[in-house]
Amino acid sequence: YAYAFPSTYLIPFLIEPIPAIGAPLWVGRLIVRSHPEVQGRDAEDWVAMAEMEMGRYADLLLNTILGILIFFFPGGYTWQLFLGMAGSHAYIYIFDHLRVLRSIPSCTFASFDIEWWAQAMFAPIIGVVASCLVFKSNCEPGAHCLRGMPLILACSTAWVAHVVLHLSMLYFLIPKFGKTAPEEDASMRLDYATVARSRPCNWFNSNPVHCLRSKHIYQHSPACSQYVRGREHLLKANDGIGCFFEQSPKSKNA
Repeated sequence: YAYAFPSTYLIPFLIEPIPAIGAPLWVGRLIVRSHPEVQGRDAEDWVAMAEMEMGRYADLLLNTILGILIFFFPGGYTWQLFLGMAGSHAYIYIFDHLRVLRSIPSCTFASFDIEWWAQAMFAPIIGVVASCLVFKSNCEPGAHCLRGMPLILACSTAWVAHVVLHLSMLYFLIPKFGKTAPEEDASMRLDYATVARSRPCNWFNSNPVHCLRSKHIYQHSPACSQYVRGREHLLKANDGIGCFFEQSPKSKNA
């Protein structure tokens, strides 16, 4: 119980803001302050936080495993353990919420695959509950009474049955509750100019060599400005060279 809460559920996440936010910012400030040659975008990168990553899935899986394993032991601390887990996860949610809004520069979620596989990984973990149910009900009034290998086989069968049912529902049933994909993607009718006016990064301004050619060789006016995250307000539109994005004065002041 003590290993799960607070040692695993809470203490690491109370410490996390220090190595994840505070320490990198402090080190970055020291480097920028003590090295005059670090300027401009390089200086900003030193004091910027890392992007959001998917490691939180592993934290949740580990916490769930520890919570379920306690069912195999006498239940005196069960309610305290899960109450501590609930409170710890509430803190984790608030911490990540504030980190996304205030600290990290961006999030990249290329697809739904990571979420789906994380849910699938819960199947064998939650299956331990079914195995534990068979184990704890053994020789109880009105229940089975097995010994040795038959008991191990029964627990394993319950685990396999749950994993198969869990994955089957995840694969076949859950998609039934999702939105039906449109027969025709509405975005297919949009041309490049329409999309580029709402998205600051494109093939042209994300290529620094192309931006140099635009300014010094082709001498476009305005030239194609390189896209830098957080500096979208500096981009200038020039329809003739494929640069359509430009923030309105109202958006710049927001």
